[in-house]
Amino acid sequence: MSTQYSIGEFAKKTGMTIRTLHYYDEMDLLKPAFLSASGRRYYSDENIIQLQKIVSLKFLGYSLEKIHELIYVTDWDLQESLQFQKQEMVQKREHLDHVIRALDHALFMMEEQGTVNANVFMALIHNIHKEDEQKEWLKNYFPKDSVEQMYSLSEEKQMELNSKMARLFDELKGAFGQDAASPTVQALIEQYFALALEVYPGTMELVQELQGQEIEMEDNTELFPSPFSKQEEQWIAQAMQYYWDDKMSK
Repeated sequence: MSTQYSIGEFAKKTGMTIRTLHYYDEMDLLKPAFLSASGRRYYSDENIIQLQKIVSLKFLGYSLEKIHELIYVTDWDLQESLQFQKQEMVQKREHLDHVIRALDHALFMMEEQGTVNANVFMALIHNIHKEDEQKEWLKNYFPKDSVEQMYSLSEEKQMELNSKMARLFDELKGAFGQDAASPTVQALIEQYFALALEVYPGTMELVQELQGQEIEMEDNTELFPSPFSKQEEQWIAQAMQYYWDDKMSK
């Protein structure tokens, strides 16, 4: 005959809390082997085996709802289920890697600058989060090898460039309202293109190619959110046009 344990004894033996055992009972996930006339719960050795299954599946990342389904199903395809769960975990790991990377970039910027404009900060973090999607979108307009080269920088170099770009965007916001053709504004635009050249040395040639073919890149504010207001964007576009016209006239 299987040994019976009071809920306190069972909790101590399995390392679970009484509260968790109550919850598992309510979810019909782990029912006691026996209820006394007074309603006291008693567990058996078979309950220990069932609890081990629950703990194992939780470790593999299954939700309690899914565990309930798997424990009571009779034709469970274990291999298919594990393969699916593995893929889920890989995706979660990739997400966590992106989050950790974004935090590293954020901390680096804070250490370098102390403070960053919130809109600039969020736009740069968004770019890290959407990097893969951005790459695919850019390949609609630029050669694939050029796009891959843009994203092939070392992590250290990317953090350095993101920090420089954040500082430059802050300065552009501070200069908003000045004459777009003024030396101060044009110097900031020159810095912008200098940073672009650090990312991809062929930036100027690509811009010329787009202009020469009169290709217009559709706006994708969801994929490439701007840290600037509409008025700031128009002003920066004007400043860039001044810069580019001057560059082409030389």
